[in-house]
Amino acid sequence: MAVKEAENRKPWWEWSGKHAHYFDCIKDIYDYEESAAFWKFVQYIFYKQWDEIKAYANKKGIAVIGDMPIYVAMDSADVWANLPMFLIDEKTLKVEKVAGVPPDYFSEDGQLWGNPIYDWKAMEKDNFGWWISRLGHALKTYDTVRIDHFRAFASYWQVPADSDTAKVGEWVDGPKMKLFDKVFEVYPDAPIIAEDLGVFGEDVVQLLEDTGFPGMKVVQFGFDPNSDSSHMPHNALQNSINYVGTHDNNTILGWLWEASEEERRFALDYVGFTGDNWGDGGYYSPSCRKVIEAVWKSASNVAMIALQDMCGFGSDARMNIPGVPEKNWRFRTTADTIKNIDKDYFRKINSLYRRMYPVFDK
Repeated sequence: MAVKEAENRKPWWEWSGKHAHYFDCIKDIYDYEESAAFWKFVQYIFYKQWDEIKAYANKKGIAVIGDMPIYVAMDSADVWANLPMFLIDEKTLKVEKVAGVPPDYFSEDGQLWGNPIYDWKAMEKDNFGWWISRLGHALKTYDTVRIDHFRAFASYWQVPADSDTAKVGEWVDGPKMKLFDKVFEVYPDAPIIAEDLGVFGEDVVQLLEDTGFPGMKVVQFGFDPNSDSSHMPHNALQNSINYVGTHDNNTILGWLWEASEEERRFALDYVGFTGDNWGDGGYYSPSCRKVIEAVWKSASNVAMIALQDMCGFGSDARMNIPGVPEKNWRFRTTADTIKNIDKDYFRKINSLYRRMYPVFDK
């Protein structure tokens, strides 16, 4: 950050002279000592405040799940300080391939993320030290770590850097257990959740089995009238996290309103909703409650719900739309909203379906 300020906040590959190369910069660290000290202080304050918040939550019996993106930003200290660990030309500082996912449930063009791809061969030679360090920091910062796009450790979609969409690309083998064997040497009981959604494959299934990490189930993905989806609650494995909806999904009420008639009818029949007021929202929404209870009845060790679905909110309260760069992560709540949640209802279903602590201690 100190050098970035000196370079008018341009991305590091546009910096002048030797600044673009981390180890050359470090030799001249004293040129940036005062500015660097400020940024160290900013981080000190952040982690001091974070540790206080987390300690307060833990004291109340609340564990914190931290989300770790599979990839890092091109204009990041992670890349700048570790160029040999990425598929980047160290002379031109350009990438040839970038990260993304092919067309899927969320986008017909796929998602072109644009992150640099890891050089897994170089990382293996380094005994995956970069990943061990990254995971170690996350495990210290949170109680549990959810690794986003876990399937990329099995195989990942790489796209030519000059592509306009993620339609054109290829699957490439990831490090699989070579990485996690090293992780387990350092963190044998690492509390990790694998976000295994998206384009599936036997390699992902095998990697989940080999690591023993719990995968994810999302009931909205299961409401397909023409299949027996693994996301349907009756198919859930015990070693899984079952979601009413993730940050990327519509709210349950929003999904019901926007689903096709066939999908909606199947979903309502599946969860046992018999009324004609499926579109009613709010804290006591009968259709939302039936979907919630279907997830709570699953065999999954953990059931997860977003605050918006606890309130029966519609799609205007949606958290995030994948692949859309604007107007995401804007949802905010109030003390009155939290106060109005029917806590007795959630206490009842937690007890009824044996999800009350300390029935499950993991």
